[in-house]
Amino acid sequence: MLAGGYFVYMYTRALVFSDFQATALSNARRVIDFEQSIGFFWEPVWQSWAIDSAKSLVIFFNWAYIVTFWPIILTAAVILYVTNRTRYAYYRNVVLVSFIIALLGFMLFPLAPPRMIAEHFVDTIKAFGPSGYASREFANYYNAYAAMPSLHFSWTVMFGIMFLRTNNTWIKIFGVFYPTMTLFAITITGNHYIMDAVGGGLLILASFMTIELGFRRRFFLPAAYRWVLSQSGGRSREATDRPDGHPSTAD
Repeated sequence: MLAGGYFVYMYTRALVFSDFQATALSNARRVIDFEQSIGFFWEPVWQSWAIDSAKSLVIFFNWAYIVTFWPIILTAAVILYVTNRTRYAYYRNVVLVSFIIALLGFMLFPLAPPRMIAEHFVDTIKAFGPSGYASREFANYYNAYAAMPSLHFSWTVMFGIMFLRTNNTWIKIFGVFYPTMTLFAITITGNHYIMDAVGGGLLILASFMTIELGFRRRFFLPAAYRWVLSQSGGRSREATDRPDGHPSTAD
């Protein structure tokens, strides 16, 4: 499934626009113009301050952008799979729904990241390292024009929600810190605009709503009902109750 998802991610980018690179750069100008028009084109200011006044912070965000995403996703997925299969399936479905919606966004609105707009931004990973991540060879393994919506921020928010639902105070604190840190990491490194993060937040909200109001009620609850019936041997109960919890009037 992962291999299939990666294939779709990489090879659907040019299905809508044959000149998707030029389209992505044009869309970047539109995003910048929009942020300027509403008064929060803040990313260059954040980045310039960090580079001039706190270069060690820039390097921290460079590494945070790289090492606090997939390692946390894979670790949390393994822990959930081992300890709570129901919660694992739930969040897996949220991720799948968000991924499908995001793919449509990548195809219909290819977007060059800020680091490609040299008059406003610096590619901090290329400038300060790690150099391997910014290499041309590594760029062949991801879609550089899939900035909107930001899955990096979207899935981080999902994990923040997951951590806030625990009973551990420190994990709850991390649930607030993690997406906040990610917001600054994706913008100060020049990998995403603020609007990408807004899009990512709306994306994960839509994904949760889809699971809660759509797939979960349609597929999960009827399946759970059938399982309860099979465990109780409740053939007579099946004759008198409906899956929605109301008595049957068939008799």
